[in-house]
Amino acid sequence: MHECNAKDLRDFLNLYLAEKLQADGRSFPDDFGDSCDLLLSGVIDSLGLVELMTALQERCGREIDFDALDPEQMTKVGPLCDFVADQMERFPSSEKLAISGGSLLA
Repeated sequence: MHECNAKDLRDFLNLYLAEKLQADGRSFPDDFGDSCDLLLSGVIDSLGLVELMTALQERCGREIDFDALDPEQMTKVGPLCDFVADQMERFPSSEKLAISGGSLLA
């Protein structure tokens, strides 16, 4: 399992998104940063958001309750990373997720 503090998650998210954008022949928008809305800026679409949430869960090694996050903050880099880091700190879990074929199994 990797570090799941806010800084490490931002680094992971930046690398993850850079690879996705590069694969599509695109680059980050000029206003990319913590307050960047990933959907409105066109960095990802709704399927990309689901894939990103899955990648964050795989990175942290457990399921994350994204339902507890304000939907308006779910697509913004900073609030998303802060939320996941807070979840990892507040609700430590010894239960690990089995990852097989790119999907999460409880």
